[in-house]
Amino acid sequence: MGRRLRICATALASTLALTVGACGNDTNNDAALSSTAVDISKLDSGNYPTTPSDVEKTRTDDSGAVREAIRIGAAIPLVMDVDNRFIFDYHTYISRMLTPRSKPNFTGTKLESEEFNTIAPGLVAGWYTLGQRREESGLGREIEMDAIRFSSSDRANAAAQALADRTLGEGYRIAEYPAARTTYVPKVPYGSPRMASWLAHDDMLLYVRVDDPVSIPFNPAEQADFVKRAFDKLVDGLKGYSPTPIDQIKSLPLDVDGLLSRTLPFDKDNRPGGSDPSAVYPKRAAMHFERHPNLAMAAFDDAGVDNIAVSATAIYRTRDISSTTRLIAALEAPVIDEENYAKVDSPTNLATAHCYNAKPGISSASNYPPVCWIAFDRYVAKVNGRNVQDLHQRTAAQYKLLASGR
Repeated sequence: MGRRLRICATALASTLALTVGACGNDTNNDAALSSTAVDISKLDSGNYPTTPSDVEKTRTDDSGAVREAIRIGAAIPLVMDVDNRFIFDYHTYISRMLTPRSKPNFTGTKLESEEFNTIAPGLVAGWYTLGQRREESGLGREIEMDAIRFSSSDRANAAAQALADRTLGEGYRIAEYPAARTTYVPKVPYGSPRMASWLAHDDMLLYVRVDDPVSIPFNPAEQADFVKRAFDKLVDGLKGYSPTPIDQIKSLPLDVDGLLSRTLPFDKDNRPGGSDPSAVYPKRAAMHFERHPNLAMAAFDDAGVDNIAVSATAIYRTRDISSTTRLIAALEAPVIDEENYAKVDSPTNLATAHCYNAKPGISSASNYPPVCWIAFDRYVAKVNGRNVQDLHQRTAAQYKLLASGR
């Protein structure tokens, strides 16, 4: 599936893949030290920016649709909300936003992404989420759920019919959703048997696909039950979504309380391909990026995280200063447990930073980029770099950005 490709792993793995291991405890009290313990003037930030950016200068024709997509993402369920066994998501380094520019591309359909706006005109904004039964792909069922807003209910219904007409497989009827267009493929030469279903709900197009590489024989009734429960959750979740009037979407604000302006922006060396993920994500929207969303949810709830600003770095806003200690402990737990990572020195004059790098001599060091976590007031930031020296300068710059104007 085209949109599942990883993009700029060294940048996005450090920001969108917000995987955590446990809620932690108060053993690392240095994370929550007062900012007075750090002399900003003695931090070496190299040539990185240290004053908040004007986010509005980054606005494009797609920016409003991106914000509306995030609002949809904050309303729709995770796959684990449909079935609590689906607690893994291997595809973490990708944008989940759907806009007229970032069009969907559906597995098992006779449709190219470039054709979408012609075949299904009127896309306003949407979001998709993924989940799987096993941590490794191909060892259990994998699920995709989409909620895509169209400019009218008629266009949403026309899109459902047009896309269903182009979906491969045998027809199937889900009794609880007779208007849904459902097909299943019990056996394919390449890939997994699957069921896909399209449903128009007001001005939204809902889509659920179940890939099942392990059930022999493929049981459409069992998969249809999951689709039914997924539609139930999607419809219920969208009750919490208040659509922005279409003529106001382009003017939606790009930042929340100045959070995005205080992230370190992408530069020419680490700008992602495809959709730029730079945005502020409410906690519920950010959960869709998590490799282990159940663990992330527990840690974020414990620390009172409400918003996460993502660009070249990530900023988590917690409940209070003491919560930053527990959040850093949770965020760094998988790195501490990773045998290929080792703790490294903090940046000079920033002893409260928690920093790690790949162990010397490992063959896949590029998969373990250097990383630091820092806390300032009620904020935690995660920073990656190309090497330890670069990491230290980026971390110092990010600290200055957090401290700016506070």
